[in-house]
Amino acid sequence: MGAAVAAFGFEGKDWTGLKTVCARQGLRLRRVRQEELGQPVGAFFGACPYQEGAAGEPALPGRMLVMGGLTGPQVDVLLSALKTARVGDSLKAVLTEHNASWNGGALYRALAQERLEMEAKSAP
Repeated sequence: MGAAVAAFGFEGKDWTGLKTVCARQGLRLRRVRQEELGQPVGAFFGACPYQEGAAGEPALPGRMLVMGGLTGPQVDVLLSALKTARVGDSLKAVLTEHNASWNGGALYRALAQERLEMEAKSAP
C-alpha cells in the first residue's frame, strides 16, 4: 500500500484544497461516496477486500480523513499543510490493523466519541 488519503464528506473549496495539498505531497486521494460508507475503510487502501452488497450507512454528520501508508513525518506535514491551506475541520484517523475492518460510519462514530471525551477532559 502506498501513501494515500481517503476523504469522507469533502466538497467545494475544501475538496479542492485537499486535492491540492495531497497532490503537492505525492499522496493518492480517494473520495469516498455516500454509498460506500458500509465498506471497510481498509478497502480504500487495498488492505482488505471491497465487499459487494455491504450494508449501507446513514450519511455522516461531518467530514473524516483516513490516512494510510504515511510515515509519522508525512502525517505531520499533511496536517500542517491542511491547516495552512485552511481546509475545514474534520475527524482524522490513521489506518491500522485494528480499524481497517471497520466501516466508514463505525470509524466516524468512534472518532467523534473520542473527540467528545477529549474535549470534556480539557474543559475547565
